[in-house]
Amino acid sequence: MKCVICKHGETKKGTATVTLEKNNSTIVFKEVPARICDNCGEKYIDEITTKELLKKARDIVKNGVEVDIRKYEVAA
Repeated sequence: MKCVICKHGETKKGTATVTLEKNNSTIVFKEVPARICDNCGEKYIDEITTKELLKKARDIVKNGVEVDIRKYEVAA
């Protein structure tokens, strides 16, 4: 896929670190599957993975956690 940001690079499979913040909580997911531009480094995360990340983040915030760092794991 052609990068929509730089318009020059092609995206390749890889992993990314995603940081989400809400209210006073910061959640970091490592090793998230992504497509990464080989020119500018822009990261693209698919819709299913994004939904999973947001659901996990909501659950973490709901439990009152302020900082959470975890390796991304696909939901069973």
